[in-house]
Amino acid sequence: MNLAFYTYFYGDDNNDTYAFPIIPSIKYKCYYYTNNIKLFKELENTNWTAIFHNIPITDNIIESCMVGKHIKTKPHEYKELKNYDYLCFLDNKVDKVSETFVENFIDKYFIKENYALLLRKHWFINDNIWNEYNESMLQHRYYLQKEKYINYINGQINNGLSETTTNHCECGFLIRNMKHEKIIDINNTWYNHILECGIQDQISFFFIKQLFDEYILPFTEIPFC
Repeated sequence: MNLAFYTYFYGDDNNDTYAFPIIPSIKYKCYYYTNNIKLFKELENTNWTAIFHNIPITDNIIESCMVGKHIKTKPHEYKELKNYDYLCFLDNKVDKVSETFVENFIDKYFIKENYALLLRKHWFINDNIWNEYNESMLQHRYYLQKEKYINYINGQINNGLSETTTNHCECGFLIRNMKHEKIIDINNTWYNHILECGIQDQISFFFIKQLFDEYILPFTEIPFC
């Protein structure tokens, strides 16, 4: 199976998200992207394939988050990732991902069916965008962009999208079918929405899912060991 896993961290040593998860696979390549030299050197002692991005480190959490959103949403633009048939993104703070789970879902939903993107149904936020917004306001880095989220949400509703949807999604774990004819469009559209919305990508994905609903499958199974 032509599959790879990837994650990232951009920022300084004091950033709360400075971490790396247990490697999800030995069978498949697992890439970790960072601009933090200390973390990069730590990764050299693991089975992660560390990719160093020589870009400035900032203590601005919004700017650091935005750097990571590019690779999260647009892996097709990265030389290490662009030739894989399937990609699994995992947040760098998640529990150990089950390699077998990913393989089985690829077989079931990409090979035997024709989905472009698989991700988890949110386990406690229900299906109204303002519930996601309210929960996000409990985290400082999201609160900083409060007005931007409000303007973005209202703009999407004014454009004809709904403030409610079935199966609101959590975006810390993504399995992509890179062979699907719609995946590049989904990736690029999501990133463009993030630029407008802000770093809380579950808010923007709420509307992306409505635009590409037939190609996206939310699931309730737990993908962690």
